Amino acid sequence: MPKNPFFGKHQIMPGEHRIFSDDNFSIGVKREKEGWIFLNMENQDSGKPDSANFTEGAYFQTGKSNSLFIAPSLPEKPLVFKGSKLHVSPGQKLSFLLKIPLTIQLYFSKIQPENLLMEIVLKRLSDTWFGEPFDGEPAFALGNAYYYSPEEIKLSPFEAMCPVTIFNNSPGVLEVERLIIRTENLALYKNENKMITSQLAIEYKGKDIISSASYNYVKAIHGEKGETVTKPRVAASKHLMKINFHFIRNLYKQEL
Repeated sequence: MPKNPFFGKHQIMPGEHRIFSDDNFSIGVKREKEGWIFLNMENQDSGKPDSANFTEGAYFQTGKSNSLFIAPSLPEKPLVFKGSKLHVSPGQKLSFLLKIPLTIQLYFSKIQPENLLMEIVLKRLSDTWFGEPFDGEPAFALGNAYYYSPEEIKLSPFEAMCPVTIFNNSPGVLEVERLIIRTENLALYKNENKMITSQLAIEYKGKDIISSASYNYVKAIHGEKGETVTKPRVAASKHLMKINFHFIRNLYKQEL
């Protein structure tokens, strides 16, 4: 049985059902007269559409629209990258790539916040905290894996590539201990079947100075006419002054 295209707009008439599958994940969708039934088919055989038992699915009352949108989305909380082996000398620029897991959002009629039916998290990320105990923020732990070129990254259909550039504009060596990626400011683009987030560009000015960050569309990365898949959840000006790095303090050794 050929697979249905996963992301995008789908027209499903009352009484019809479809199974959308990709990368070992399948979801069954059945259109009722004025609603939808969704069935996570993790434990079912997605190759046999008649085997879907929609009596076990979740029902959503939505009205008469037969349009369903399946869209990718970035994690709802910022991501913390641990790069303890990365160092940037003064006046130097470091560029690397991160792999970000995506979630799946289901909308009826059109993509707008009030039409969101459900969000499916395919990869559970560990909760973490970024910053000092009393003035930090909750986030997800992204891990410490990074890549220098797109050829190194093997992306699944439910992962995006995140380009990061760090310019060390301080007099000392920057050791990247913990870097935060604020997903609410990232857009999601598609170029040659790859999902790519906005480029995160950071200027580091020193431990006691707030660094600046910008979120950019770069033609060399995103393509001349890259397709915008998801806009940022929070619109931001080009340059933001925020705490982007957190350095673990050694409580037992004080520098004199």
